[in-house]
This record gives sequence, C-alpha cells and structure tokens, in this order.
Amino acid sequence: VIPQGDYARASGNRVGSDAAALAAARGFLLRNTGLRAPDGRAWAVQIDRIAFETRAGPPDLHVIARFLPPAGAPPARFSIVWRAVTTQLPRHFVLFLAQNGGKSGGELRVLGALQGQRQLLAVDSRVVAPGFAGAVRLGMAHIAGGWDHLLFLLTLLLPAPLLAAGGRWQGRRASAATFRQLAWIVTAFTIGHSLTLLASAALDLRLPVAPVEIGIALSILVSAIHAWRPIFPGREPVVAAGFGLVHGLAFATLVGNAGLGVVQRGAAILGFNLGIEIVQIAVVAAALPLLLALTASRHRDRFRQVCAALAGVAALALLAVRSGLIEA
Repeated sequence: VIPQGDYARASGNRVGSDAAALAAARGFLLRNTGLRAPDGRAWAVQIDRIAFETRAGPPDLHVIARFLPPAGAPPARFSIVWRAVTTQLPRHFVLFLAQNGGKSGGELRVLGALQGQRQLLAVDSRVVAPGFAGAVRLGMAHIAGGWDHLLFLLTLLLPAPLLAAGGRWQGRRASAATFRQLAWIVTAFTIGHSLTLLASAALDLRLPVAPVEIGIALSILVSAIHAWRPIFPGREPVVAAGFGLVHGLAFATLVGNAGLGVVQRGAAILGFNLGIEIVQIAVVAAALPLLLALTASRHRDRFRQVCAALAGVAALALLAVRSGLIEA
C-alpha cells in the first residue's frame, strides 16, 4: 500500500484507473521492488492485482503480488529490495509486516522498515521478532538514520549549558541544571512524538509529505538561530515537543493503517518510542561531557557559533530542496 500522492510525486506518473496509468504503476513497482535469495538471485514476481483506491483516509495505490523463490533457494530466508518512493522522497517510510507464516487470521508482527537510501531488508521468516522488540529496533534505526532529527536535537542542545542575559548567551548553568535541561529536552521530544503517534493511529490523521518535510527543515533553522542568539531561552523543551509532534506522523500513519490489532498497535507505538528514547539518551550521554568541557573553555562561543552557522546552512539547503526551489 503506497499513498497515491507520494507515488505520483516520486514516479512522475499519472494516477488513474485506466490501463495506461496502471501499466505505468506496475512497471514502476517491478523496477523498484523485489526479493533476493541469499546468493543474490532474484525471486520471480507476479502482480495479481493493482488499483488506485480509497479505503481509509486519502487514496492509496493497492497492490497484491506473489513472489516465488528460484530453484534451490531457501523460501524462509530472503532480502526485500525496495527503492520505490523512498529513494525519491527520503522522508517516505515503508513498514513491512508478517502474518504468522502467511496464515489467514494470524497475528501481524513488525519485520522492519526502510527509509531514504536504505534499500535492503534481510528477513528470516523462521525467526520473526515479537512486535514489541521489533518496534524497539525500528525506533532505534529510525532516529539513528534520521540525520535531520539528530541535527535538530544536537543544535537545540548546544546552548543547554548556558544562560541568557540581555539577549545574548552569557552565563553558565551548573552541571546539575545542565543535565536536567538536557533530560527535559530529550524527553519532551519523545512526548511530542508519542502524542502524534497515538492521535494519528487512533483518529487516522495524515498530512502530506511536503509540508512535514518543510516543517522539519524550519525547525532546524529555528534551533540554529536560537543556538546563535537566544530567541526562546528556557523554553527549549517546548520547542522539542513541538518538533516531536511533526516527526510522529510518518510512523503513526503506517501503524494506524497496517491492520494491527489494538494490542499489537500499542506495542508497536510503545516500542518505537522506546527505541527513539534509547538512541537519544545515548547521543546526549556522548555529547554531555563535550558540552560541559566546551562551556568551561575560552573557545566556547566560537565553537557554538560555528556549529550554529553550519546547522543553519544545512537547514536552508533542506528548505530549498524540500520546497522544490532546487533539486537534490
């Protein structure tokens, strides 16, 4: 299932129920998706059904395909190759689920996800992690691979050891106060993420990809400006929570429409957020000694300003690409 708008934007193909539009969609999928045996041989694929339909929320491209392993290849071990939409739209998120060996009515479990330049997902259907454990790993991979998430977080953390006075960063926080501020920022991001996940999964809320991408780039730009000159001193956790609200949309839309039961959906959401929190805590733990050491250094202002300027340039470049002003 692929959102119709994302498919059209990524492929450049026309959307419609006529034979030409469906043939173009079929060709796009056959070129950009597939299964591979451990020795690299391709599985045979047959698309049994393809249609643009509206079942819940905005219209989607619905496809039913059958994959058959090559002679001698183990049917339980394979790699999913997926370049459709994710390559063209880096923020697009593809979630893969397994249904108890394919048995009708079996429990759905999360296999994994692909996003951006990650195009290969190794699967051993004999060993499918429970939904919660798989979602934790998915959350860890999501935040670790989302450099714009981490760029925003690290830029927002830059002035955490400092105090604002007279419209400038001047004073220095005590170590304990710095730690509390960092903890609040990271936790607020996860709370915002969780709220959107829960609301979107329960109410089937969606936003188009482009505004979300632009909002993320704007958030990085705002945090970079704040790191250079305080514009919301003391309210960094509030900003982090707002940013988390935006970032929860991608995974929440997938979970809400994946057909998971209430228990499995709750486990996936909880596990995904726990995975995000684990990576964020690791990032903060690694950055904290450096932040504290630089705060005591006479070069602290120069370091902060250089980092803020680099983050601002990156944010402006993202804005230009995601708003269509320039091509990546």
